[in-house]
Amino acid sequence: MTEWREWSAWRQLTAAALDEVGSAATVGTAAARAVAELAGNVAEHAPEAFPEPIVDAVELMIEHQSVMAPIANLRNVVYLALSGGPQAVAAAATHLAERLEASTRLIGKNGAQLITEGSTVLIHSASSSVRAVLEEAKDLVAFNVCCTEAMPIGEGIEMAADLTAIGFDVEVLDDDAAIEFLPGMDLVMAGADAIGPGSAINKTGTGALARRARAIGVPFYLVGAAEKVLPAPLFQRAVRRQGRENLTEVISLDWFTAVVSDVGILAPQEAVELAAGRPVADQLL
Repeated sequence: MTEWREWSAWRQLTAAALDEVGSAATVGTAAARAVAELAGNVAEHAPEAFPEPIVDAVELMIEHQSVMAPIANLRNVVYLALSGGPQAVAAAATHLAERLEASTRLIGKNGAQLITEGSTVLIHSASSSVRAVLEEAKDLVAFNVCCTEAMPIGEGIEMAADLTAIGFDVEVLDDDAAIEFLPGMDLVMAGADAIGPGSAINKTGTGALARRARAIGVPFYLVGAAEKVLPAPLFQRAVRRQGRENLTEVISLDWFTAVVSDVGILAPQEAVELAAGRPVADQLL
């Protein structure tokens, strides 16, 4: 029985799985909401099929979005909740979605204090968390925004269009030019697909920007919620499952000034400690 593949929740999951330009937080929130809806539908219409639809859903997501920490965390919380039935899965997925949504607002407030009057901020690729910081700062000070194209997919172009639509005047730079213009920037911000012990995973080009910024003394802030931080086993799995398209890379946390999170602006090692003691499902070890 695979009737669930005709449900709206499954179509939402498929869309999230195939999203190539959405940020990790945006994709993770959409996927968590869809899993919660799917679990509710299973409980009501096909309880005899449990847990197959739920397992299929999280495995579909991890197959396509293997380096996104919110997806890895969603898979983990779902496996941890399976023994409680579909209602427990729905509650766990909903709770994760709510944490991701709340974290974006808090990140905006914490990060806005880093942007000063008249400064120029360079952002790399697309990130809903970085966008939240810029929106919050926009109400406090006047500043300039530059955005890398983040090729080959061009997530940065999409990000620039989104920012322009809400009133920002954005200068788009190709990825090589962004490195050349770094001396004229006051700070750099980039989201993170995942953060783990000693390293982060993010879009290709992040490492080159971070190393150059460090060399010339320009602060570079990694922006991400506590849910972007993975326990070591899950982070190592994400590193192993990076795709072959060279769209992401692993970058040492040593290159970043700090991590802007929903619980404050943290030293990189402090951010890693957010995952300490977080349980990992036996199936994922």
